[in-house]
Amino acid sequence: MEQAFQRTFDSLEEIFAFTQSFFDHESVGAEHRHDANFAIEELFTNMVKYNRSGRSEIRLSLARVDDKLLVSLTDPESEPFDITKVPPVDIQRPIEEREPGGLGIHLTRKVVDSIEYRHKDGCTTIKFSKNLR
Repeated sequence: MEQAFQRTFDSLEEIFAFTQSFFDHESVGAEHRHDANFAIEELFTNMVKYNRSGRSEIRLSLARVDDKLLVSLTDPESEPFDITKVPPVDIQRPIEEREPGGLGIHLTRKVVDSIEYRHKDGCTTIKFSKNLR
């Protein structure tokens, strides 16, 4: 199941309606929906926030293969930024000693089981999987 969304934070409501429909159709348990929606929101908002010059819609693809949720977000007009290379956040350090940024990506990595990044010909695709067992 795939749908394109306007490159705006206002699209989040429509995205969550889309994921809700998919989760209902595929019988994805409530215990996995929050983590998947969190990761989708984080990745989508980063694509919007850090690529303000982009005009194309961002595509969101959802699939269930056996007991695995597969999610892909594609930004067709983007500069490279490999989120898999972002260093982990040391959440043990006092907040006043931490550098701003990176916490959303850090938390996304914690709630998904795998994450992949690809950038080719100005197009970024980020895929993640979530085990549904």
